Amino acid sequence: MRSRRFTLASCPIVAAIFILSSAGNSALAAEARKYYAHPAVEDRNGVIAPWYTGLNGQCDFRVRIAAETLKRYPWIDKPTTGLPAPHYIYNGRWKIADDGTITPVTDKNTSDGDLGQRAFFAILALCNYYRYSGDPAAIAHVAMIADVVTKHCQTDANNPWPGFLISVPHRGDLYGNCNPHGLIQLDIVAEVGLALVRAYQLAGNDVWLDHAKHWADLLAERRNLDPRYPPWNRYANPEDSDWGDLQTGGVFMILEVLDALIEQGYTGRDNALVAARDAGLAYARDLLARWTEPDTFARHYWDWEHPVQCEVSTETLARYMMKRPDFFPNWASDIRNITTLFIHHACTATDSRGDVFSGAWAYPEGPGCCGRSLWYAPLQVGSAIAEYGVRADSEWGREMARRQFILQTYDVHHTGVVEDNIDGGAIVAGGWFKIAGPMALRFVLDAIAWLPESLGANSENHICRSSAVVKHVMFSPSEIAYETAAVPKEQTDVLRLAFTPARIAVDGQALDRKGGLDAVGYQIKELSNGDCIVTIRHQGSRVVVQGNDPAVSIDDAVLDFTGPWQAENHAGHYNTTARVASAAGAEMTVAFKGNQFRLIGAVGPDGGLADVWIDDTKQLCGLDCWNPYTIRQQVLYYRNGLPQGEHKVRIAAHGKGNPRSTGSKVTIDAVRFSDATGDAGFGSGGGPTGRQAWILGYPHRIPYIDSKGRPWLPGTETVVRIAGDPVAQTWFAHPKRLHIAGTADPELYRYGMHAKDFTAYATVAPGTYRVRLLFMERRQAGAAKRLMNVLINGQPGLTNLDIVETALTHQPSTMPDPSAKRGLNKAGLNRAAEVVFDNVRPVSGVIAVRLTGTQDAEAVLSALEVTPQPSPPTTATSSP
Repeated sequence: MRSRRFTLASCPIVAAIFILSSAGNSALAAEARKYYAHPAVEDRNGVIAPWYTGLNGQCDFRVRIAAETLKRYPWIDKPTTGLPAPHYIYNGRWKIADDGTITPVTDKNTSDGDLGQRAFFAILALCNYYRYSGDPAAIAHVAMIADVVTKHCQTDANNPWPGFLISVPHRGDLYGNCNPHGLIQLDIVAEVGLALVRAYQLAGNDVWLDHAKHWADLLAERRNLDPRYPPWNRYANPEDSDWGDLQTGGVFMILEVLDALIEQGYTGRDNALVAARDAGLAYARDLLARWTEPDTFARHYWDWEHPVQCEVSTETLARYMMKRPDFFPNWASDIRNITTLFIHHACTATDSRGDVFSGAWAYPEGPGCCGRSLWYAPLQVGSAIAEYGVRADSEWGREMARRQFILQTYDVHHTGVVEDNIDGGAIVAGGWFKIAGPMALRFVLDAIAWLPESLGANSENHICRSSAVVKHVMFSPSEIAYETAAVPKEQTDVLRLAFTPARIAVDGQALDRKGGLDAVGYQIKELSNGDCIVTIRHQGSRVVVQGNDPAVSIDDAVLDFTGPWQAENHAGHYNTTARVASAAGAEMTVAFKGNQFRLIGAVGPDGGLADVWIDDTKQLCGLDCWNPYTIRQQVLYYRNGLPQGEHKVRIAAHGKGNPRSTGSKVTIDAVRFSDATGDAGFGSGGGPTGRQAWILGYPHRIPYIDSKGRPWLPGTETVVRIAGDPVAQTWFAHPKRLHIAGTADPELYRYGMHAKDFTAYATVAPGTYRVRLLFMERRQAGAAKRLMNVLINGQPGLTNLDIVETALTHQPSTMPDPSAKRGLNKAGLNRAAEVVFDNVRPVSGVIAVRLTGTQDAEAVLSALEVTPQPSPPTTATSSP
């Protein structure tokens, strides 16, 4: 087979009307100048770059704003449950004014419908936030959420599922006991059960673990034993639901809680949890065979039938498969296929116009929701892609995730206002707090965890990732000491530090620095600004990292206190002393030179409130020193990203505590600050440099290996606007031909994609590439009904392409004379055709191949291959 080959400069010019019709449909062709809340910024390659310029970086800024929004949320002092708490724990609806004032919205019973999802996202986010920041407010909020869920959201003893979580209490009264006729959705029960296991590992409350055990016991006891059907229904109470009771991708959420409890050492009566887990694994494996069907990883959202692929199920299954590669040996292919298929599904909606923006994918939660809110689904799915990038050592995965998180963190203002409409303004985040706060906190932390080099904070110390829950951490001068929950396996921790460790010890035993981590030890990757990424592999629970930290500590003995403060001596305080105040009028002031500071102190059951002033500006978020148990040397407050220079901080005690506190104590131990500078960069100029090859419409999970030994993946990184399932409507997923003339690899041509207009995007690094398009015409139609146009990066490539003519004209001389055939030329049908474009440079970090049909015709494409070229040709060439 011969191919038609062009350099872009040699491609024919198409009619002006065609150029105009292409410009309004592609985000690549006409980039918006504002994304979400901020004007667009691009790097020198036209790829999305941070809008935020603070040294700590845009993702760390997003984390702080999300955490502070939870911490300063207004309280309900006298709920009918008797458990005072921030409103968001009871009520999912909110409003936030431009100045940051938060108002709960209580006009609907459904305001509490997402309680289970909200509790799950918030608890997991806060567990990770404590590890990352050392802020004990995370523990306090986890405790309040877990207490409300376990004391206020259970069925009674007479229910068919006694003592079980009412996971969607949308029919009950707000701030009261949940109504058991709300939806008891089993995958959401499992999510909250997993959150309670993590809460127990963080704070040690046995009650929370006991509830998770009981729910798991019921899930094991009540599972369906007929192997023809899913092991679990969608609901414990299907009679109260208006929708179908099929359980699909939610099985992965049930597997997560069963595995967490088994790992914790609880297997149920007669190993019932193990048997249930194994049944769920078998069903999950069967689901993977149906990965292209829209209802396979679906039915998670509680407020509609939801028979479409869901970002929650997609992220969960990806994470679970990476934890169990023993059971999912094809995990690397499956995760890439399913995560990108979700993007393909989600971008179909015409009103959403999900697409690639400055090189980064942005897409809604699905084809039926939620307009131009292209924000939270990329956070969730992108976090799984970030993990995949590291575990699979995939530069594609790392770059896809890096770009998505830079784009999606354009959403927030310093006031906590979130704009989730990519064109500006709020859609979903303006009403549902779970979306605006807990989801953002969790998934941005996940992105930092897996991509600390490009997304982490500069010149700071953070535990970015740990295999186990970090239940206690102290960020001390030149030392980080932390303790993890006991897990029966080796664990791996990843830290980003402003210093190079001189010594790392676990349970008192020093570890060796190593070049690789095939055994216990630690590894250091130095960054350009003097920071380093430290990876620790260990079997213990108490880790100490020591080195020459550039941060400076000011002890309470030299801080400026006014008003009724008292000295307190305790071995747990920094240098054994701290200052304590319980009355209004007590203030502390400190001046420092630098760009960041941390206030260190203690929290406990009698902790009180205080205001924070920075450079004479009162901060929206103050101090709350309440915690269910006492912890010392904690980060009570921090601010980073300040302009380099002189700053002043003032703390003013309220003389009272929150409604749960037994006192009003504010305990200040030290202030730490740093003037260290140096930006290691945000990953600009990255991306895959190797070959990428896809078969469009390809439904098989394992890549096809061609006659030259090269892999071809399913072509799912595509955008098509249709009302319905793109697989069913635009894929040739069932080949009609086995024999394809003119090729040694007929499998490349048996499938394909067809639509009036669609675009395939290849995410690439800067460079020069060859783009190869493979076609096979199967349509029994005249030439006028099969012509199409090709654009490369928004520029005309080919106009009125006829696959039949291409297949006939560019063949060896033994082919029949094409001039002898006109119109419907059967010699050119079912025959391989190829078009190659040389000297293609990416625009905004992607190569976009757009195909459109002319008149009433559809465009078709069988396969696409992008390969790097060492140097562009100087003239147009054609193959011999």
